[in-house]
Amino acid sequence: MKMSNRWIILLFGFLFFGFSVTAQETDTRLRPSIGVSYSPIKTLGLYTSYRLDLDQNMSTFSKSNFTLGVDYDVLKWLKLNLEYRFRTSYKKDSHRWAWGWSAKKNTTNKKHQYQWKSSFNFTSDYLDIDYWKVEDPSWVWRNKLKYEYRISKQWDVSAYTENFLKLEKGDSRFYSMRYGTNLDYELKKRHTFAIGYYYQHEWNKKKPENGHTFEIEYHYEIKKKKKTAVSQKNK
Repeated sequence: MKMSNRWIILLFGFLFFGFSVTAQETDTRLRPSIGVSYSPIKTLGLYTSYRLDLDQNMSTFSKSNFTLGVDYDVLKWLKLNLEYRFRTSYKKDSHRWAWGWSAKKNTTNKKHQYQWKSSFNFTSDYLDIDYWKVEDPSWVWRNKLKYEYRISKQWDVSAYTENFLKLEKGDSRFYSMRYGTNLDYELKKRHTFAIGYYYQHEWNKKKPENGHTFEIEYHYEIKKKKKTAVSQKNK
């Protein structure tokens, strides 16, 4: 058995061992989503997506999530991100802004990739400064560490962990951890299908929500049209 395969087996064995130890099954959720992205220039990426949240053993509508975002490549290994998300449900609507960065490191053969994504989230029920003076918006700092392995040109598998830090005046605290894995498949150029799973464990909250979440995602990348070459005769 190759050394890389041993590390992959060990990694996922440790991941699922963590699931069995920490799991306190309270709910099973489903998160189907669809997204589109476009790069007008090489260093700039625009994207939008819709995600449906189904809770209570995947049987009950929880909320809809509409997202708009932009990525900018500062360096080959460093990317800045700005994102807006509108969340709506039967009970209430909310607005979330997120900004941060992501860094990645590939090995020599490019089969192994390590990622760190960090973002600050700002969430409020209304986009109103006067309202924010009465009701403080929710501030959260998220940090995600991810390992990805390129199985083939079409298949990628990954495992990650992510923590959530609540930022409040005089009372900042960690309140949630996620442990997950994803499998990505490139159907053909610009079409990607992915399935995923993560377990979320919460504490330091009045009503902690622990549970299992399954993800299904389809993503399409719009190709930039190439300019037609002007022949010498027409010049």
